[in-house]
Amino acid sequence: MNKENEQETPDSGVEDPLKQSADKVLRLKADFDNTKKRLEREKQDSIRYANEKLLAEVLPIMDDLDRAMASLKEGHDPEQVAKGLKLAQEALHKVLERHGVTAIKGLGEDFDPNLHEAVGVVETAEEKEGTVMDEVQRGYLLNGRLIRPSRVRIAQKKLKGED
Repeated sequence: MNKENEQETPDSGVEDPLKQSADKVLRLKADFDNTKKRLEREKQDSIRYANEKLLAEVLPIMDDLDRAMASLKEGHDPEQVAKGLKLAQEALHKVLERHGVTAIKGLGEDFDPNLHEAVGVVETAEEKEGTVMDEVQRGYLLNGRLIRPSRVRIAQKKLKGED
């Protein structure tokens, strides 16, 4: 073999380094696009099925409530049904607490517009004005964030001379 034959020509099968770099960039871009699409699908699935664990824990409680309602229709002892309902209620509260849901304490507390929604007043001479006297609807926090305010009636001083 002589040196003349060893020289590479543009058509000798060796690719241009610039073309190799461009191909590499295209492959990296395609990999990036595929990864981006996969992550988006996984994110959508996570959102779609985020409550699956919670629901799996709530469904047995729902079954208990359904049985309690059927029990009432069948004429079973209402006191026993009430005990069953109380157990189901407690179980539901425990499940919600495990998932970060906590009830807002209201009764006897000072009215807090960040946690309570005043829906009425109770005139009283005994309680300090602005004290929560009655809870119409319990409010809840999810991991410390308000998801529903408590609907409450608050104390208002009774004017002297009114009966």
